[in-house]
Amino acid sequence: MIAVALLVFAAVLIATVGGYFLLAPAGDRSRELKRRIALLELRGIATADIPDVLKVELLSDVPLLQRALSRLTLAQRVDARLRQAGMEMKVGVFALLSLALFALGTLIGLLLHWPFVLAILLGALLATAPGALVGVKRGRRMKAFTSQFPDALEMFARSLRAGHSFTGAIQLVAQEMPYPLGSEFRQVFDEQNLGVPLREALTGMTQRVDSLDARFFVTAILIQRETGGNLAEIIDKIAHVIRERFRIQGQLKIFTAQARMTGIILSLLPVVLALVIGLLNPDYLKPLWFERAGRFLIALALCMQIAGALVIRKIVRIKI
Repeated sequence: MIAVALLVFAAVLIATVGGYFLLAPAGDRSRELKRRIALLELRGIATADIPDVLKVELLSDVPLLQRALSRLTLAQRVDARLRQAGMEMKVGVFALLSLALFALGTLIGLLLHWPFVLAILLGALLATAPGALVGVKRGRRMKAFTSQFPDALEMFARSLRAGHSFTGAIQLVAQEMPYPLGSEFRQVFDEQNLGVPLREALTGMTQRVDSLDARFFVTAILIQRETGGNLAEIIDKIAHVIRERFRIQGQLKIFTAQARMTGIILSLLPVVLALVIGLLNPDYLKPLWFERAGRFLIALALCMQIAGALVIRKIVRIKI
């Protein structure tokens, strides 16, 4: 009982502190920054025109939390994933939201009189929700970037052939291509204008975008700057290779469609079968839930199902 009471106290404390930091009004420094931005808007300067390189990148608006997160490697990784997902949420807000959801899930489990372990598992499951959302948005953004990249490379090569400078070609791609590719090239262009070396500006894009194609593009440019050569022809060949890889990936999806469908059916079949049996004859599966051996068999079956699904996923995912 003492352990449960301590856990409830900790959960309420985490939820309260997290909610306070999420909903608390901004401090003096934040208010001053907002006042200056408002003055820029009154003078006709849009805040969207301010280069991202001039914006202060903080992991949290709370100084104490900022100092704590800046020492953690995990916080830097989370910040990189948030940037790749195109989200403006700070790592501090992400961490407090995850802790608040963990506390909420644990409280719900304890209020429902669930076992201690199940309440913790429910809290852990809810705590993974922000990370799952970031992963989905990151995947969509990276997929959109990759699909737009060959067209951007061809536009870049045509601009060079037309006599534009390297910086002018980057500016053209930034203006003509949609989000998210256009915004990434725009940041490279802004950094170049502010005096950031070309190598740092391009490698910064590869850190913001987890794309093998972008790394090929940056590597080719950096090598060409040192050894020379026809940059437009190099970019055209990279675009051709990327399009061919897309074509091969499409063929692989067709060839592995049967295996992927088999994996989905084998993964869902035991669950569907258990639901059907439970509806037709509820007493038939009661020993599995109320007997110790039955619960052990359920846990073993779940582990084997997850292992089988992961093996099938590993087989059908062929990287090019």
